[in-house]
Amino acid sequence: MTIEKSSDLAGDYEIRLADKEDASEISRLLQELLTFYGMPLKYQRSFMSHVIENEVFQENSGLKIFIALENTKPVAFLAFSKIFALATCQTSIFIQDLYVERKTRNKGIGYALMKALVKYGLENEVTQIDWTADTWNSKAINFYEHITSLQKSDKIYYRLNEEKLSAFLTKQKKNLAK
Repeated sequence: MTIEKSSDLAGDYEIRLADKEDASEISRLLQELLTFYGMPLKYQRSFMSHVIENEVFQENSGLKIFIALENTKPVAFLAFSKIFALATCQTSIFIQDLYVERKTRNKGIGYALMKALVKYGLENEVTQIDWTADTWNSKAINFYEHITSLQKSDKIYYRLNEEKLSAFLTKQKKNLAK
C-alpha cells in the first residue's frame, strides 16, 4: 500500500508500509544508522534481516515501519509504535527511529516520511506523536524544529539496556537477602 508517491526535483520516490520482503534493506539501513551513531555492529546483516522478518512483521509486534524508496531503492525508514497512554486516555505514536541515507538527505524524504506518519495517525485516531532527538544531533533538531517547535520537558529519559537488566535483578536479590 503506497502512502505517498512523488516525482519532482528530489527524484522519484514512494513511501509505503514495509513488509517482510523489505527486511534485508531495512537491516542495511539499520547498520548505517548504527554506524552514524558510532554504535558497534553486534550482528551480521543476514542475522538482523532474519530477526526483523520474523519479529517485526508479526501481527502483535507493535512496531510498524514506513520505508521510502527512491527510484525503487530503499533509502530511508521510519519505525514507530502505536500505543495507548493510560494516564491521558489517548492513543499516541512513539517514533523509534527515523533514518535517511546520507546521500539522500535534504531531498524532502524525511519530511515526506513524517507527513505519511501524520496521515496514518489521523486515519487511526491518534491524538499525539512523540519522539526524541539526541542533544548533539543539531541536524536532526533543526529538521524537527521545521515540523514543530521544541516542547521542553521536565522529564528525564531512562533506559535499562541489556547489561543493566540482569544487574537490576541481581541488585534486587542482594537487597532482599540483607
